[in-house]
Amino acid sequence: MSQYTATVPSDGQVRPEIRSFFEEFYKISDSAGGHERYAEFFTKNGKLIMGPNEVNGRDEIINMRYGMWEKVAKRSHKPEQIYAFGGGSDDVMLHGTVAYVLKDDKKTETVWAARAHFTNEDGGLKMDFYKVFLDTGAMARAK
Repeated sequence: MSQYTATVPSDGQVRPEIRSFFEEFYKISDSAGGHERYAEFFTKNGKLIMGPNEVNGRDEIINMRYGMWEKVAKRSHKPEQIYAFGGGSDDVMLHGTVAYVLKDDKKTETVWAARAHFTNEDGGLKMDFYKVFLDTGAMARAK
């Protein structure tokens, strides 16, 4: 099983395509390149909120993504579980951990949670909303 495979409740409320979506999303998220590919997981006008930062649209998402890698040499997400807001819902919550190796060789790990909303755009599943809740001080405490 991939480190990106989150568990889902056995009641079938999380659609399989959403689980697969996040497996691919976190693989790309942990890749230092691929900023444009990362943005393609969002609708053209998708909203991304990460901690105190909020951006709208793929161009702003790409710019934020470059900033996310400014001090980071390596990132490793481990999503743990995905929950749906009812059967077949386009709204999900998920949580996991993320470990970082910074460019100064310091390391840190933190827990995160996220809410995502999905829609279809250009013939594929995309997020039009993704908000990540995480400890923004983790980088400052890196050892």
